[in-house]
Amino acid sequence: MPLIREEMRIPEVANLKGLISLISQPIEENESFHLDLVIASLVRIHPSVKPKDATRMIPAFEQARLIMKDQVEGVGDLDVLLASFLIDYAGVLFQEYEGCTPEFYEFYVNNLQVDSGIKSKKAQQSYRDYKPYWELAKRITKQIREKNTLPLLSTPTHRPAWIDPVVLVSRLLEYQNAKAKPDNLDFQIALSRVALDRTKDALRLADKELTGEYRELLLFLFDPKARPKGRFTQQALWMTAGLVKSPETVYEEFAGFPYSAVNRAYLTGDIPCDVFVFEKPFGKVDRILQLLPPPDKNVQIQRRFGGYALYVTYRPCSRIPLLVETFWKMSLREKDWKRILLLSPNAPQVLLALLVRDRVRDAYWNDTELSQLNLVTLDTLRELDFRWGKMAKTYLAICLLSVNKTVRTNAAELWAEFVKKGKMDSFAVGQILGEIQSHEWSPIQRFAGLVTEDMMNISPRHNHELELLLVSFLSGLPETPVKDLKRLLEAFTEVLAVNQSKVMDASLLSLLRKWGENSKLQEIIEKIL
Repeated sequence: MPLIREEMRIPEVANLKGLISLISQPIEENESFHLDLVIASLVRIHPSVKPKDATRMIPAFEQARLIMKDQVEGVGDLDVLLASFLIDYAGVLFQEYEGCTPEFYEFYVNNLQVDSGIKSKKAQQSYRDYKPYWELAKRITKQIREKNTLPLLSTPTHRPAWIDPVVLVSRLLEYQNAKAKPDNLDFQIALSRVALDRTKDALRLADKELTGEYRELLLFLFDPKARPKGRFTQQALWMTAGLVKSPETVYEEFAGFPYSAVNRAYLTGDIPCDVFVFEKPFGKVDRILQLLPPPDKNVQIQRRFGGYALYVTYRPCSRIPLLVETFWKMSLREKDWKRILLLSPNAPQVLLALLVRDRVRDAYWNDTELSQLNLVTLDTLRELDFRWGKMAKTYLAICLLSVNKTVRTNAAELWAEFVKKGKMDSFAVGQILGEIQSHEWSPIQRFAGLVTEDMMNISPRHNHELELLLVSFLSGLPETPVKDLKRLLEAFTEVLAVNQSKVMDASLLSLLRKWGENSKLQEIIEKIL
């Protein structure tokens, strides 16, 4: 099913009435693209705003004021950023129309303080945590003051955050005709959001209408077989396009870019994980799952527990950072997390690595906030169509082993949906499960129960994929039986029976025979063999 479909189109704000309705609606009604839509609509519609219209916007400005005063519940930092932006916009109206109407004048003077906008301490926190949106807000404020109506390139056109590639070309054409240069970060977000599944029409339009480096950039991005060519004056854009188009491909044409000197894992998110077994007093053991970040001059590693790296800080390698580089400094807050993930629906893996880096540790700790973040992440991934690299598969495996049953169930549903689409490498997910569980990171019965209750008998195709997953999972376990291995073998037996299959994998057969020497496993092993 194509990403750009009419039923997924985000309605455009057509007029001032629609804009006022958009910025005034209760915060709980805001969708993930609300902030993008507000700032894009204000740029386009502001020149038609009259003094009397400022009075009609007072409810929106009042809500923004209450958000800044912590008097609205369910607010994320991005809502604070939008509120501060709207307060600054009220200041623009106040200055442009010398106070506008008496009602607006009184409201503004009595309620909207100078330090309530994007320069306030509260908004500054959002800046530190969410640099891409901060930069967009600053840029749009400047455009509004200048009555510059050139569109943002990054505004989504289709749910959840895709951009129609034809629309992206058309937006760029407006800049070309105006002889204006697009904002670099705005352009990078647009490249990370543009739908790449069907690009023929956009390719033809770009080839015909665009000129210069931006033409070459989009021809490279939209044509699966194209190689990058050009003067490469916009290196951050080319690098982002390459990472979006094919994260696994190292383009030799980019060898001279500063970004190419960085270990590529930090730009793709494909950083391996491991489980560190830490012995504690009185015979207790902690099993900590962690990223194993490769060394790099741009990375500072804080080491704990016998030299294992549990935390990394990343420093951008150029004065013009890549969008994915800004992700390493993002904060993990449930209210904002979906909107952050949707900054890059084509390539969310760095954000998944960030989530694993900062929040995943112990499989026994029922962290409510982590569970909520996981549920938001799984729900968002379900809406996306991207290449599942190793980090995405690792994240799915971690969720399948989660202490929270709802997270496990949602992860199983995500697996099932992508199996149905033919886009799930179940064997690879099983390998990762085996690597993690070889250290007994999570109680194995969690996953065994998930197999029989939520993953089996969805369809013959799902049963086949489940068998592949279990074969690779079991093959990754050690010769010494892990705790509760019998429960997993029982689930495997059920899957084999449903599929009318026999074990053919040589490495697994060898392991099964070895495990069969254990008297507690002998009976179940005989059933399998």
